[in-house]
Amino acid sequence: MLSPVVFAMGWWQGGEAMAWSAFSGLGLAGIFFLVGFASLRLVLSTPSFVQLSGALGVFFLQVLLLLALVDVIGTMSWLNTRAFALGALCGALAWQAGQAFVVLRGRRPIYPDVVMPGGDLQ
Repeated sequence: MLSPVVFAMGWWQGGEAMAWSAFSGLGLAGIFFLVGFASLRLVLSTPSFVQLSGALGVFFLQVLLLLALVDVIGTMSWLNTRAFALGALCGALAWQAGQAFVVLRGRRPIYPDVVMPGGDLQ
């Protein structure tokens, strides 16, 4: 749903090259977040005492990969970096909105096997 909007905005702002740059930014952001999502699903299938450190590991790997990609993308002459960044930003904002919606819709306890003191009081 977001792809045609980003492509059209890029085309409107600067023509075909800017449209493809914005579309590339959106696509890379989508791939980046989907790989992170799949990694977190694997982490959440582990025992509860491993989940926090696994999630932080996925986050730090994503940040390091993103820094490396920024360095590589900055050297590409065919790519409009401003349009690329705006496309990636649109993808990131859409992803964050989706995550907020999911968190508000269905929460699950991090440590379901731990009984809290006073938890049996009504």
